[in-house]
Amino acid sequence: MKPIGLIFNPFADINKKQTAAKLRSIKKILGEHGLVQITNNTDDIPIALKQFYKEGIKILGISGGDGTIDHVLSSYINLFGSEKLPVIVPLKGGTMNMLAADVGLRGDQITSCYKLINSLNHHSTLPTIERGLIKVVDKRFNHPNYTFTWLDGLLYKFIKWYYKEGAGVRVALKLILQSGIKSLTNINHDLFKEVVSKVYIDDKKLPFESHLLIAISTVKRLVFGFRVFAEEAAAGEGFSILYLRFPFFRKALYQLPRVLYSGLKSDASGNFLNSSGRVVRIEGNRGYVLDGEVYESQEPIDITLEIGPKLKIFSPKGEKY
Repeated sequence: MKPIGLIFNPFADINKKQTAAKLRSIKKILGEHGLVQITNNTDDIPIALKQFYKEGIKILGISGGDGTIDHVLSSYINLFGSEKLPVIVPLKGGTMNMLAADVGLRGDQITSCYKLINSLNHHSTLPTIERGLIKVVDKRFNHPNYTFTWLDGLLYKFIKWYYKEGAGVRVALKLILQSGIKSLTNINHDLFKEVVSKVYIDDKKLPFESHLLIAISTVKRLVFGFRVFAEEAAAGEGFSILYLRFPFFRKALYQLPRVLYSGLKSDASGNFLNSSGRVVRIEGNRGYVLDGEVYESQEPIDITLEIGPKLKIFSPKGEKY
């Protein structure tokens, strides 16, 4: 039995370059331990997973971006349930690679594969970190999707803009700078228009019926290492929630470094919440992002986010990281 099954997305941002060489290196490192499957589209994912499941795979490597990881995990859970999830190994093959960075896999995917094999050869138990998933119920789809981070409003618009401009670190830094300038010189720009919606957290309706952005996550570090959340919930027991309205955004612009790297506490006005919860319902959503994957909507839709299953993710330092 091969203990490792690895899905390789050749169209993910990093994997598009020197694809054949990367595949050869990964297969050579995994050797007899691994079974590698290339997925050219989302329809290929369940086919690969069914083969892995039949083989009794206990470790699931995913070479792609955070969006690829979401597609693979959603497909796995919708096919086989969440009772016996394999250990996940996120390999940095995409644009943002937030999950890999969050669990300490900061090197390239070749380095991560070496670390995985070294751990298998020298440890009786694979070092892991636990993270919870968020179950996203969107009635446009036949099955729920599972993710680590959900974004809407300003962040949804920003991510769409980011991809349109070509993505990458330089593009992100340029757009962050441009957004900052727009916030000072053109506050009526579409980027800063609030989403008209009703928001419920753990069945309690928030007092306002519009918001600038909502970010919900089970990871500690977002893209660029941002640590925006003031409360962290234990894996499988809740998720972090950041809710922001325009009045607080305008007032707190000068505190942006603190917002991004230390997490501000909730504001008494209700215009800014930084807390945790178990269920969030948004009535009137206009599009959202799941771990970098954009889900557009021309009409208002209702979205429910619930606690999903928790899983173990390979981390060379384990919970010490």
